[in-house]
This record gives sequence, structure tokens and C-alpha cells, in this order.
Amino acid sequence: MKDPPPETKRLWTAHLASALEWLGPYLGLLLIVALFTFLLWWKGEPVDRFLSVDNFRYIAVHAAIPATVALGMTLLMISGGIDLSVGFVVSLVTVVTMLTYNWAVRHDGWSDHASLVAVLAGIGTGAACGLANGMLITQLKVAPFVVTLGMMGVARGIAQSLSGGSRIGFAGRSPAWVQWAGAIEPEPEWLVIGPAAWNVILLAVVVGVLLRYTILGRHCYAIGSNEATARLCGIRVERTKVILYTLAGLLTGLAGVVQVARNNGGSHDAQAGLELEVIAAVVIGGGSLTGGEGSVMGSIIGALIMNVLENGCSKLHLPQDFRYVLIGGIIIGVAALNSWRQRRLR
Repeated sequence: MKDPPPETKRLWTAHLASALEWLGPYLGLLLIVALFTFLLWWKGEPVDRFLSVDNFRYIAVHAAIPATVALGMTLLMISGGIDLSVGFVVSLVTVVTMLTYNWAVRHDGWSDHASLVAVLAGIGTGAACGLANGMLITQLKVAPFVVTLGMMGVARGIAQSLSGGSRIGFAGRSPAWVQWAGAIEPEPEWLVIGPAAWNVILLAVVVGVLLRYTILGRHCYAIGSNEATARLCGIRVERTKVILYTLAGLLTGLAGVVQVARNNGGSHDAQAGLELEVIAAVVIGGGSLTGGEGSVMGSIIGALIMNVLENGCSKLHLPQDFRYVLIGGIIIGVAALNSWRQRRLR
């Protein structure tokens, strides 16, 4: 029996790589769940608590913040960018939201109006940070890594200065929307999962439609695949990057508002280190650090994998430091696997 021609082999390899790229995040999630199930059983820990519906609800709601930020990071990484400031921008958003709410209550006393003003201030703060990142990157021609690393320090300093280095709570009873948005149990029960998780699903649909069916989405992939070619095709690269960074900042602002609801307050270090978890989620979901690749569903599954890891480590009573070692190892391993896959396809 003759071997298939080289062209057929390459075609099979391409189809297999495409199938693995699509199925990879889902298989990874199942593998992580199976691994922690086995480890819990092996150590004599109660497996039913890990596999319970309530625990998976908790994981879904807890993943809402990194998943929301990961949607914005997906846009950036597809276009060849990155944002290292998201952790402290979320923290800054929580501080601004709380200060604005307490100020509005003192001057107005109408909690619904104060809530609206505070939420808009928080989302606006995130969008402003994203806009600043985009403008600095495109106008100063500085690498995204450097600019967003600088923004991390700026956001951290402002948040610490505004908060005085301490947690900011509500002046009086927290509003109803905070109790609703921060709930783990669905209300009403037919929602199945908490409101924060549904918020991620709706945002994922919006971002997915943007990437797949809009000119901005096509330009995003084109810039990440080959920026020079995108310029020759008439794409306004600088304007597109500014829009993408602003959208990513807006999503980070939304995550900060959800963080306020979860913690019932704001803090200058509410989500320190979030950037590592978010980048890992996008990379696990099929995103490339060199641009041109990534998907909405992949990033959502990646965020779930990160939170299953955290939940499983907690159930095994492993130290928090071990989780960071796992995340770092996962980023290196997945990046190496993607590099190997790309070399095989050439």
C-alpha cells in the first residue's frame, strides 16, 4: 500500500491541528476537572463537594471578573497587543466607583441616582485608561508591553492615593444592585447561575459578533496577522488600535464594577495580579502572544480553567503560591505547544 502524497499529509496535518485548536480548551477543561477529581479521591477528600452543582455555580460566578477582562484582552492579543495594567485598573475602578457613590449619597441622598453615577464613573475610568494606553502606543510608537507596564504603576499609585491605602466601604447600607450583582445563587432560581455569569455570557455574544461580523473585527485579525500588510490594504491601524484599547478598557471597567459588588467595597489592591490570570486564560483559549489568533469562547473556557485550578487547589488545601506556579507553567507550556504547532504547519 502506497503512502499518501506529501500534499495529502500536509492537508491531514492542517485539519488535525485545526480540530485540536478548536477542541483544545474544552478538552483541557475536562482534563483539569478529571485531574482534581482523582487527586481529591486519592487524598481522601470529599469529591462530591468539588463536583456539586453549587460548586460549579461558584466557579462560574467567580470566573466572571477574569472572563470579562479576558474578552478585552482577546481583542488586544488578536491585534498583536497586550495590556499588563488590567489588575490595577480594576482596583482603581473599584476605588473610583466607591468614592463617587459615597460622594453622591452625601450630596444627593438618592441612592438610585448615586448608583448610576458611580457605575458610569467606574466604567469611564476603565475606558479612559484604555484610551490612554491606545493613544500612547500609537502616538509615541512605544511597545504595548512598556506602555501598559507604566499604566500599571500609574493606576496603582492613583488607587492607593485616593483610597489612602485602606478599603473603602459603603456609607450606610449597600444598594440593592450590589447585593444582586454579587450574588452566587441565581435570583430568580430559573436563571440557574448567578447574574455576574450571565453578564459575561451577554458580553461574550457582543464581542463574538464584533469579531466575526464587523469591519473592526476583520481589521483586528488583519493587524495581528501582519500589520505592514494591513497598512498596505488601507486599514487605519492607529485608529483601530485606539478603539480596541478603549473597548478593552471599558470591559475592564465593567469588571471593576462587578468587583465592587463581589467585595461590597473598593480597594487599591482588589485584583493585583489579575493580568497573569487573564493572559493565561486567553493563551489557553487559543490566543497567540504574537497576534492574529484567538477566540471569544476559547478565552471564556480559559478563564473557567483558571478558576477550576484555583478551586481545586483550595479543596486540596494547597498554598496560594502553588497556584501562581501552575499558572506560569501553563503559560509557558501552552506557548511552547502553539509554537511547535505553527512550525509543523509550515
